[in-house]
Amino acid sequence: GFDDMSSISINKVMKWVLANADAAICVSHANKDNLTLRAAMNPAQIYVIPNSVDVNKFTPNPGLRYPLNTINIVTVSRLTLRKGVDLLVDVIPEILRKYPNVHFIIGGDGPKMTILKEMRDKYNISDKVELLGSLPHSEVRNVLCRGHIFLNPSLTEAFCIAILEAASCGLLCVSTNVGGIPEVLPPEMIYLAPARPKPLIE
Repeated sequence: GFDDMSSISINKVMKWVLANADAAICVSHANKDNLTLRAAMNPAQIYVIPNSVDVNKFTPNPGLRYPLNTINIVTVSRLTLRKGVDLLVDVIPEILRKYPNVHFIIGGDGPKMTILKEMRDKYNISDKVELLGSLPHSEVRNVLCRGHIFLNPSLTEAFCIAILEAASCGLLCVSTNVGGIPEVLPPEMIYLAPARPKPLIE
């Protein structure tokens, strides 16, 4: 960012630290543009190497889908403001109101877990919203394979490797259209929406 004291300070530190760098590597072109602006670095010195995923570890297995006879929407991330948990709180009750056969599976932990629990209690939807808590990376694939759709509500993102992992497991991906996310998958494999509840629900 450029509009608060902490961001301005970090930008100055980055500029100083990278002043003598011969090159830098970013995970997306959006990330490169951001670094160019924030660190005042020559873009010719910045290279883009996208993240990757081991597709031998992230493979589809429809036999793991549970519960059955529902449309399972999976989200796996740190439960923080930046990861769009507040958007989830707005999206989930409306989706369940429109489509009662949907089941949400949310993996991850963080300071925003509380508002998810409060949302479940407020709308009495504990049977339709699973909160798995913290997951070791070795369990992420099995959680992804339980789903039909992967939902990424991030407000900022340089790349989002979780989208790659979900796509590798055969899930249709729905994400906010922020940062480097449009660079992760071909358009036919992902639906992108502005980081607002209504378009994300649509």
